[in-house]
Amino acid sequence: MKKLILVIAALSFAAIVSAQGSAVSTSTPTTSKPATATTAANAGPSATSTAAAAWYGCPKCDFTSQKEGKCPKCGVALVKDHSYYCPKEGTVSDKAGKCTDGTAMVMMDCKAKMMNVRKGSTPPATK
Repeated sequence: MKKLILVIAALSFAAIVSAQGSAVSTSTPTTSKPATATTAANAGPSATSTAAAAWYGCPKCDFTSQKEGKCPKCGVALVKDHSYYCPKEGTVSDKAGKCTDGTAMVMMDCKAKMMNVRKGSTPPATK
């Protein structure tokens, strides 16, 4: 009877230690491989859906989209997020610089545009 109790105690202790070890290993992995563009490209369509999509914004209004093209409101070509553009000329660059008229290029910030739209919208009516 004593041997049976000792075997049961040893098995339950081993199960508890094993469960604690697996909980720790899932929350803090010991080896992590950084995601690179090549691994995301080779992983297939499921990896590209979890990657951050590019945003595009209209330089004239607060319209933003995840597709490049033209603004449906203004008809102006959309500018990629964090790119620089000249408001008067419409030229676009990846680096900051000056426009031909001497003014500084403006950085497209789609997050700020989306926040402007939220601030401008009316809150839902409460009863």
